[in-house]
Amino acid sequence: LPISATGSRLENADTHGATHFLQHLAFKATEGKSHFGMTRAVEKLGGHVACGASRDCLTYAGECLSSNAGELFGLMSETFMAPRLEKLDMDNARALVMADIQNTIKNGSFAVQDVLHTVAYQGETLGAPLMCSPQTAEVMSGDVITQFKNANFGAGSVVVSGVGIEHARLVEYVEAHLGEMATGSPSAMVPAKYVGGDCRVPSDPGQVHVAIGLQGVDCSDKEVVAAAVLQSLLGGGDQFSAGGPGKGLTSRIFRNVLSNPEVLTATSFNVSYQDTGLFGIQATCNAQDAPKTVALLSRELAGLKSGISAEELERAKNMTASSLFLNLETMGIVTEDLGRQTMYYGKRKDGATVAAEINAVTTDQLAALASKMLASNVSVAAYGDVAFVP
Repeated sequence: LPISATGSRLENADTHGATHFLQHLAFKATEGKSHFGMTRAVEKLGGHVACGASRDCLTYAGECLSSNAGELFGLMSETFMAPRLEKLDMDNARALVMADIQNTIKNGSFAVQDVLHTVAYQGETLGAPLMCSPQTAEVMSGDVITQFKNANFGAGSVVVSGVGIEHARLVEYVEAHLGEMATGSPSAMVPAKYVGGDCRVPSDPGQVHVAIGLQGVDCSDKEVVAAAVLQSLLGGGDQFSAGGPGKGLTSRIFRNVLSNPEVLTATSFNVSYQDTGLFGIQATCNAQDAPKTVALLSRELAGLKSGISAEELERAKNMTASSLFLNLETMGIVTEDLGRQTMYYGKRKDGATVAAEINAVTTDQLAALASKMLASNVSVAAYGDVAFVP
């Protein structure tokens, strides 16, 4: 699993959309293989591969029998280092990118988070669009991809992690397949500056998606675990899941927000990057119910300053710990966690260490953290039928 510490935050006016295109160029044709040849090679190994792009990294993932790890790593390295960028390849990727754009227009919950990042960071660094714009997608060329790769792909920005393989073997694979990678530091990552503000993007009539965000904590902040517990305390879901057993009915959003039929979905979010974070609540409702929905979300955020009972804290800590260990049952998540922690911290905390930190969180700590976040400028994003958003 090579993780490159890059992403949409490192794009500029000339290279906007490169990360999105690289995601769809992965595991297709390379300079040494056709798309068919790459697909057959992965299938012969019984492997499963994927590529994911985010604001701060590009992740190439693969899974197979440990006996085939070397061959699969070779294929992953090939698609990472040398994707073929001819017109046919770019046109195939372009079709997939345009399909993503169309799906995003229909997925208001995803779109409102993109709008929230844009307003929180004023369109720069983490505020840069995660997805390529339609206008840029139509004219994207292999030269732009090459320019972005040359500026941001280097040995100093790559993390390789693996689970179920001996470290010495993994080192051998890296030396064999990535040993010729350019050394030196890639483009410096400009620190993100949280600003806050208000942005509404009109879309289809009927429903509206609203997000209210605050400046959260970065990955290295000593309160990063407390922020995760605070998110669990708020919880969230949708009206459909509210009726079933074991669906988090005791979290605050279920009790205080989703108990109102006007609110169709509501969930807390807590995103941490290397240099900053976003914390808040997003919800979906019918357009005319936006005033009440926004009032309910605001009340829940403001209410985090006080009134957290010992029972509520214990429940939130248990939910956070159970979510942690449930995720650590999945090999792919463990591998990505290992890579991301190495990218952010240069080392890894295991599940037991994080669980101990969760257990140590106090009500005073949560109240202090909430007060600190509520002191930041508020970011408000709305996507959809925005006419009634206050």
